[in-house]
Amino acid sequence: MKIIIVIIFLALIGYILEQRRHTKFLEKVNFNQETRHIMTAHEIFLLKHQIGTYVYSLETLGYSQDNINKGDYTKHEPSPEKLQALQEEFQMKERIYRSKNIQFETELELRGVE
Repeated sequence: MKIIIVIIFLALIGYILEQRRHTKFLEKVNFNQETRHIMTAHEIFLLKHQIGTYVYSLETLGYSQDNINKGDYTKHEPSPEKLQALQEEFQMKERIYRSKNIQFETELELRGVE
């Protein structure tokens, strides 16, 4: 009878240790997935910023993205006021871009990712 109780007791201890190991594994997987989601969201932000930079370049040179999409490649010289507005908007977006990059790098550092 004592042998059966010892076997059951050892089996329970083994089960508990396996559950603890599995829990640690799942926590690590969850951490990696969260990190991957953060990196993916930042990549999407970078792509949107790059597209915005291309649009800014086109508008500064006098082309319109909407007109180019329609097949109209004519150049319209932008007014100095429009260029000033474009420059201010671009500088604002650059400040947001830099702050997002700092936030992203800080998040990765806190997670221990190099």
